[in-house]
Amino acid sequence: MAQVTEAEAQRIVAHMNKDHAESLGNYLEHYGHVPRSLACASPALTSFTTASMKISYGPAKSRREWTHEFSPPMYAGEARKRLEAMHQDARKGLGISPAEVDRVVVTVPALISLVVYSSVLLAFSVPRPETIASAFSFQAQYLSPLLASIGLKRAYEPRTIGRVISLFWTGILLVAHVAEAFLCLPPLFRSYNVKSRSVQLAYVVLTVVGGFPIWQGLRDKGIEEERKLVKAQ
Repeated sequence: MAQVTEAEAQRIVAHMNKDHAESLGNYLEHYGHVPRSLACASPALTSFTTASMKISYGPAKSRREWTHEFSPPMYAGEARKRLEAMHQDARKGLGISPAEVDRVVVTVPALISLVVYSSVLLAFSVPRPETIASAFSFQAQYLSPLLASIGLKRAYEPRTIGRVISLFWTGILLVAHVAEAFLCLPPLFRSYNVKSRSVQLAYVVLTVVGGFPIWQGLRDKGIEEERKLVKAQ
């Protein structure tokens, strides 16, 4: 069978570098076991022959190169079909779905969660500190000596106690939800091809307020889109 010609190789290199940088990164991560942070750092196809292809990657000052040996060899006219097969295999191996979520979906549980947690945050933010201290008098009686023991001034004043109680509970909610946003959302963004920055930002903000029902809604939407693709085949 005919070898890959120089002209064909140049066309493939130009096309892959112009339109398929993401695929090159997937090749590096899946086949080359390159860490994602490096695989996504400006990958570029530098050489394409019947025997192999070479992809450079990494920061500008410390570029590296990975070589993939074709088995069987890549003959003329096979590149498009085989590179696409490699692309699909890499995405499957990396857990990237063919489905795409391109909009924000707020499910009923997510909506309920947003209302509940928003109400909780408002309940600790709007009332005067003295009112909060009175409403949480059971906590206040134990909290005041603790605050005094660490040297906090006016530890026994309702205004101080109310502020501390408010910060404590809102802090717990927000820290937990921020952790969910940064731990749970990025893998889902990748798995379900959420590429719109505005959609990603909306999911982050909603998760910080509403918690786990938000990112679970994204996951469920991705699964739904996958099922639609399967039915359409």
